[in-house]
Amino acid sequence: MDRYSLAIRGWLPYSLVGAAISLITALVFHVPVGRIIVAMALAMVLIFSGFLLRSFGKGKEEEFGNE
Repeated sequence: MDRYSLAIRGWLPYSLVGAAISLITALVFHVPVGRIIVAMALAMVLIFSGFLLRSFGKGKEEEFGNE
């Protein structure tokens, strides 16, 4: 459970920054609102899941490195 709490406290802000970048870019290029919402959601999911899966892979790399 420690990884999940770390993910929420540490990586959620990065996901929000990614969504904000998507929002600003889409507004500059006058993209329809529906597509902006989808782009923001996809950016958040991509960033959050990438960090989450990275943390699960770290433990396995350390195990293999000790051999």
